[in-house]
Amino acid sequence: MRSLFLLPLAAALLAAPAAAQLLGVQVTSDNDAYDFWIPPRERPDYEYSNGIRIAAEMGGARGWGRLARRVAPCAADGGEGAECTTTVELGQRLYTARVDNAQPTPGSRHFAGWLYVGGTGQVVNGPVRHTFGAEVGVTGPPSLAAQLMKTVHSIGGFWNPDGWDHQLGFEPGVTLRYGVERRLAEARVGGGRAAEVAVHAGAGAGNVYTGAQAGLQARAGLRLPDAWTAARQRGPSLYVTGGVEGAAVARNLFLDGNTFSGEPPRVHRKPLLANANWGIGAVVGGASLEYRVRTRTREYREEPGGHTYGSFEVTWRPARPR
Repeated sequence: MRSLFLLPLAAALLAAPAAAQLLGVQVTSDNDAYDFWIPPRERPDYEYSNGIRIAAEMGGARGWGRLARRVAPCAADGGEGAECTTTVELGQRLYTARVDNAQPTPGSRHFAGWLYVGGTGQVVNGPVRHTFGAEVGVTGPPSLAAQLMKTVHSIGGFWNPDGWDHQLGFEPGVTLRYGVERRLAEARVGGGRAAEVAVHAGAGAGNVYTGAQAGLQARAGLRLPDAWTAARQRGPSLYVTGGVEGAAVARNLFLDGNTFSGEPPRVHRKPLLANANWGIGAVVGGASLEYRVRTRTREYREEPGGHTYGSFEVTWRPARPR
């Protein structure tokens, strides 16, 4: 199976925490079934319909330290300097058409899957965070997306999807990313952070995605946890978050189709779109749980409207030695 070429890379990435200080483990689940304000049988099951991500964060900048030093010197062994961390992850995303047919429907996007491994380096220097990331993966049958969706639907007694018979074809893919965030303002109450506002901008390039985005994110609550560093929270925390973002997209494999297939796109991608999110989170000791709702405007001209899905994120941070 073509997806087997990912296994050595995934094994190396996921084994890496054994050779470094583990700062946290995170599991993220995205699904439009998490639109809890909609009756269960009426919730959408199309566009970006499901995603799962398992990640481990480690201390240091192993393998990319030279790049980190161009931004800010990393602190070593608790000394002065920027906090540098490395996150490795394994994930899968599923995209489905709004109309499910045994034959492709004009004006309807591909059924598609993306199975990938990735890595992100982070440099936090005071009120500024820089991130450098990469995803490497496969589309088509090796993504195992069809098997997952059909199995889950069979177990749950849902409809049997036919669109996977003409899913997006096999293609190895890569996307390189860079992002920067700056904390603009914060408020403290009793020595703890009660509110903050940050702006961010970033870009990605590759055969899977090429584009740029910029936006603003705000949080407020009781003893806000640090969103950027691996500091373990002191005392329980409860907070709300919300933000907006604009994006310019030059390529999206899941809308534009395979790079070298020669087939015309099934839909016409829109170059500009807007995103918004809101959510609630809680932290107790080293465990945290966040639920966030994410919504966007239309991605392609034939799409009748935007799309909204929910996301759960569970994180565990072990106690760090003093």
